[in-house]
Amino acid sequence: MLFDVTGPGGATIHEVAGADSPLLETACNLFEAIFPDEGRYLPYLRACALGQNRSHPNTYDHVWLVKQDGEWAGVRVFSYITSRSFGHGAYVGLKSNHRGRGLGNWLVGQTLAQLDEDARKFGKEGAIGYLVEVERPMDAYNEEEREYRRKRLGFHRRCGGIVLPISYTEPVMIEGVHYLDPANLHDEEPRPMHLVFIPSKLGASLPHLDLADLVHGTYVDVYRLQPDHEFIRKSLSFLKEIVYDRNNEI
Repeated sequence: MLFDVTGPGGATIHEVAGADSPLLETACNLFEAIFPDEGRYLPYLRACALGQNRSHPNTYDHVWLVKQDGEWAGVRVFSYITSRSFGHGAYVGLKSNHRGRGLGNWLVGQTLAQLDEDARKFGKEGAIGYLVEVERPMDAYNEEEREYRRKRLGFHRRCGGIVLPISYTEPVMIEGVHYLDPANLHDEEPRPMHLVFIPSKLGASLPHLDLADLVHGTYVDVYRLQPDHEFIRKSLSFLKEIVYDRNNEI
């Protein structure tokens, strides 16, 4: 993608490309500042900076830095799922003094444009959108956290996001990666989440979404779970219940 598009307040996007990128440490430091509780996932960010990584065989990954007002304002990590026609948004975060200035919405548009370019690179007509995992407000441990989760979910909805009517559990990490010892995540547990789909113009024009394809793309192609994994069975079983209920409406 040619990063010649200027965003709100003169914002610009800078790709972090390769393990030797001079921007990689900046991205890592900014990630830790914005997501102080997620530092253990820095190896994932470093792996995504490679674009194509042997531990991510079904995704084409991106790490972006956003600059605004002459300083690094945010970081974006996302992937195009090469076996599908949609992407997966892992992280998007802005420093507090750069929030509320339209950067988030602009980054969603730039992400969709990049995924569309990726789709064509891999022989597709275009990308239909991308998926994000969002914490459920109902699971918050206090009112402050609940309000934060409501705002985050509200942001994705304002960007056109659709909360998919499925049961979704976020795995702790991609299965079988070479860059992270599972022991480093031994205190982590899978979490129930909302799975939110943000459609592109192409995706918004579709008469319906193939929810089973979205589920498989996330679990099988991104997280590398086996097709018969309990998380997948649970999500697909929930879909079957929805179809059954609709077919039996009076």
